[in-house]
Amino acid sequence: MLLQPRDPAPSRDRRHALRAGAAAALACWLPASAQGTRSFPQAARPGRFAVRVFPEAMLDGQSVRLSAGARIYDQRNMIVMPASLSGSFDALVERDPVGDISRVWLLTPEEFQAAQVRERERARSASGR
Repeated sequence: MLLQPRDPAPSRDRRHALRAGAAAALACWLPASAQGTRSFPQAARPGRFAVRVFPEAMLDGQSVRLSAGARIYDQRNMIVMPASLSGSFDALVERDPVGDISRVWLLTPEEFQAAQVRERERARSASGR
C-alpha cells in the first residue's frame, strides 16, 4: 500500500483562517481607544444622558424620549439595551426629525472632552467670531 504525500495547502489555509479568526476576536476584545478613534456625526451633541423607563430618558436634566428604533452604543461601540443601563453618562446624542433621541454614544472621558471642545468651536463659528 502506497501512501500519497499530503498536500500542504489545506493545512496552510486552515492556519490562515485561524489567524484571521484570532485577529478578529482580538479586535472585538480591545477597547475602542486601542482600536482607533470613533467617528461621530456632525449633528450629534454632547450632554449628560440617563435612561429612565423606556422610552423616557433625561438629557442634561431635561426629560426626552427615545425613538422606537433608538440605538445606544457603549464605549466599545457595542449596542446596549436601554434596560441594561443605570446611572447617567457623558454622551453624544443625535435626534430624529421629530425631536426624539435616535442614537446615543456613551463616551470615554477623553471623547467627551473632545466633543465639548468641538461644540464650543461650533458655537463660536455660528456666532460669527
